[in-house]
Amino acid sequence: MKTLALLMQEDFVRYVLSPAAVQKHGTRPVKSSLDMSQPLCVHCDNLAGAWLVPRMIELRDPHYPAHSEPIYWWTHSSWENLEASAQTCVLCRLVVDDATDSPKGPFIISGEDREAAQREGIRWQAAGSERLEIWCVERKKTLKLRVGFDRNDVVRTAYAGNNFHARVVSRCAGDEENIATLKHWLDVCRTGHDKCKSWALSQSQGRRLPTRVLDVGESSSDAVKLHVPADSDASNYIALSYCWGPSGNPYVTDRSNVDKHLATGIELGNLPVVLRDAVHLTRRLGMKYLWIDALCILQGDREDWIREASRMGAVYSNALLTISADASSETSTGLFLQRSARHGRSVLLPWPLTDPGDVHGLLNIHIMPWFRSFGDEMKTSPLAKRGWTFQERALSARILHFGTDMTYWECKEACIGEDVEIGTYSVQDGFFHLKTMLLPAALEEAVAVSKLHDKWAWLVSQFSSRNLTQDGDVFAALEGIASIFGAKEKLGKYICGLWEHEFHRHLLWFSDRSSDSHLHHRPSAYRAPSWSWAAVRGPVKNPAIETFFRHSRAEGIAMTEDLGSDGLLSHKILQVRQVKAEVEGPSAFGPVVEALLKVTGIFHRIKLGPDLAKGVYAVEAAGKGVVGAVVWDVDEAADRSVPLWLCPVMQRQKVEDGWAVSDGLVLRAAGVNHGGELTFERVGKGRATNFWAERGVQQDFVIL
Repeated sequence: MKTLALLMQEDFVRYVLSPAAVQKHGTRPVKSSLDMSQPLCVHCDNLAGAWLVPRMIELRDPHYPAHSEPIYWWTHSSWENLEASAQTCVLCRLVVDDATDSPKGPFIISGEDREAAQREGIRWQAAGSERLEIWCVERKKTLKLRVGFDRNDVVRTAYAGNNFHARVVSRCAGDEENIATLKHWLDVCRTGHDKCKSWALSQSQGRRLPTRVLDVGESSSDAVKLHVPADSDASNYIALSYCWGPSGNPYVTDRSNVDKHLATGIELGNLPVVLRDAVHLTRRLGMKYLWIDALCILQGDREDWIREASRMGAVYSNALLTISADASSETSTGLFLQRSARHGRSVLLPWPLTDPGDVHGLLNIHIMPWFRSFGDEMKTSPLAKRGWTFQERALSARILHFGTDMTYWECKEACIGEDVEIGTYSVQDGFFHLKTMLLPAALEEAVAVSKLHDKWAWLVSQFSSRNLTQDGDVFAALEGIASIFGAKEKLGKYICGLWEHEFHRHLLWFSDRSSDSHLHHRPSAYRAPSWSWAAVRGPVKNPAIETFFRHSRAEGIAMTEDLGSDGLLSHKILQVRQVKAEVEGPSAFGPVVEALLKVTGIFHRIKLGPDLAKGVYAVEAAGKGVVGAVVWDVDEAADRSVPLWLCPVMQRQKVEDGWAVSDGLVLRAAGVNHGGELTFERVGKGRATNFWAERGVQQDFVIL
């Protein structure tokens, strides 16, 4: 019997003997033995040594002979045979249970494989270092499985560190095994992640703790106490990010009970489930303090709310850890959701190698169900639909996400789930890049101003697609992020969700109707001037402040440092004379009380033509016919009897084709007068030919 050490001396560096090598050497590295508690059919019992392990190592190891293992592995000849085998074979049972109907055919790697890939039977295919894809062509069935070791078994086998990253998911989110995983994640991050440690140090200047926190006490206590820490207190604390839900929070701190909460505490039995779970988890993680908005901000007290809202960014930035109740749509749903029978399920296959240094006995490799990725969970969770939680996620140094399928970890250097080992895999989504941009100046790479505008455009598009229970919270819910952008001192003043630098481009946002699931309408009460994207409830976009990909023969496809995703050169037409904005509270980034824009420019009378798409109308000018189009800000049908004007903001010249258009605002009379000047409000964003240039006259006017 060949050992791993002997196999490593082979000149082709094979870790597992293929069928051809078996014929040459006369034996396999390890003779498989069936575990009668998990019976396997002949196909599945031979899978690990005959194909699975060598194929997966081949995909990742540069020393492995190229393409020496079969791309596909065939087991049962038909779906019927697989179902019959599933009566006694646990791996076949897993395949049958998890398979779903797929209208698409199997992925074809090359033309030579097309005929083989389309043949009948059960086809296995390795994808990456941990994923299996299984197909049954005639039934159009497919599924994904993961391959890995259980917990620390990976260190027992040489050369498995770059492969088989998957781990068995706990049966219960709150069991001791999973809590140990959460502690392990936190320990690895605190001791080994330079960006995360430096983020904490950068946030430690001045007062560290929030105004009020909860002292969670001992694990045996049935109460927590509201606590006002001293300015000098540098203790660590945990913050909670969660949904209040449509019915609100059933238990809060307000003026009537704050003294009681400080003196005698809060009974855990009075708290809704998600808050109670957060207390228990904080205790199990060995932490003393927890911050929850409903209990640490005086509800119903506007003065306290304004003051604490301005500090919200610091609350999440300074927290050692944020607990995120992603799967809970209201407070009655806790962190530790009941899990399905798929959780904790795995099929053990004997590891087909021996290592003389391993004295721990039989080693198994696990075949496990596939769960949703971190990215998929973040896109669809109830928490991802809430406006306040956008900032809470962006500013938190470390987050434990309690999702529908599993618990996920997110920090400045990693985004992973229970099903993989920390440090082996990272999902870099838009939030990851935003977090990188929010790092302190000592850590961040030099960021071009255009990149800051580009990320702000992404940020606004994401944030505006979320919901706020209180319309007036729009700027408060973004205040922490905006203040960090402002502190970089590259974008000028912050003006009602727009930036002074490239202010003209920031005016050219429009309502995004690419998704039918969102509506666009005005807030229930004033919260922003009409020229700010915050004047609309619903998703918005602004390609004018995005960087873009330029296509050229010389450079190919390359990201530019220029703004404007259509790649057009631009110059300003509208002159901004004054911007006035009154903001509530101590911060320049807080709720807007009133704002207006004094400008000098051209405005030309237009009327709406035919509907071109949902919320999009043709624009007609007298004697010119159709001259452009307008994207209406709200979904309500436009009143065609109301006079409209087009106000060009920037002219765009496409040099190659020699044509020019202008981007501008579509305005209507506001019905009020400011200092004797004509006063308008925005109703849409337009693009038109430069028809106005023939007889345009510069005038002073105001946009509210």
